[in-house]
Amino acid sequence: MNKLNAIVTGGTRGIGFGLAEALVKRGASVAVTYAGNDADAKIAESKLNAQLSNGRKVLVLKGDNSDSEQIKRLYLKAKEVFGPITVLVNNAGIMPIRSFDEISFKDWDDTIGVNLNGAFYWCSLVVQDMKGEGFGRIVNISSVAARGGGVIGPHYAASKAGMLGLTRYAARELGPFGITVNAIAPAFIEDAGPFLEWSEEKIDSLKAKVMVPRIGNVGDVVRAFDYLMDSPFVTGVTLDVNGGTFMI
Repeated sequence: MNKLNAIVTGGTRGIGFGLAEALVKRGASVAVTYAGNDADAKIAESKLNAQLSNGRKVLVLKGDNSDSEQIKRLYLKAKEVFGPITVLVNNAGIMPIRSFDEISFKDWDDTIGVNLNGAFYWCSLVVQDMKGEGFGRIVNISSVAARGGGVIGPHYAASKAGMLGLTRYAARELGPFGITVNAIAPAFIEDAGPFLEWSEEKIDSLKAKVMVPRIGNVGDVVRAFDYLMDSPFVTGVTLDVNGGTFMI
C-alpha cells in the first residue's frame, strides 16, 4: 500500500476539513492550509490529532493560496516533516458575491488567484513527488458554478471552470505515472461555505432546487472523494455532487 502523505488546502473547516478527516482515518499524514482564521485552525488541529494513527502526523499551515512563494514554503515544510507528498486536495477558495455591474478588477484577480492559480501552483510542486513514488491522487474541488454559471458571479464561475480544464489536462499528462487527477463539483452543501451562515428558512428554500428529498452535506462530498481515492482506473472526471441540480 502506498504511503499517504496529504495536503488539503483550505482544510480547517467545511468540505476541506471533512476531506482532511477522511484522510486521517485512512492512516495518512495530513497538512491542512488556511488563510486567516486561527481559531478554526486550532480546533481543526485538535480534532485531527485526536484521530491520528500511530506514527502519522498533522500539520496546520497558514498562508495565502494565491502567493506562489508562500505555497512553496508550505509545501517544503510538509515534505520536510512527512516525506514525498502523494495526495493533494485543492479545496481553498473564496467566493465574494458580485454581479458584472459590481465586480472590480481586484475581485476578479483575487478570486482567480486563490481558487485557480493556487491549484496550479500546488499541482506543479507535488507532481515530482508523485512521479517518484509511482502513485498520486489529485482531487480538485470545483463547483456546480463551473457547469451552469451559478449565482456568485463571473469571477467565481470562471475560477471553478478553470479547475476542470486543469483537471483534464493534468489527467492526460500524469496518468502514465500512476497519478489520477479528478474533480468534485458540489452544490448546496449545508454545513460548508456560505450556507453555514444561512437561516434555516433560507436553507429550506434550497430544497426546491434539488431532485432528492434533502440538500447536501459534507459527508456526501467525502463519499465521492473516497471513491476517487480508491479508483486507479478513474481519471479526468468530474463527479457532480449536487442532488440533480445540474445533469449532463
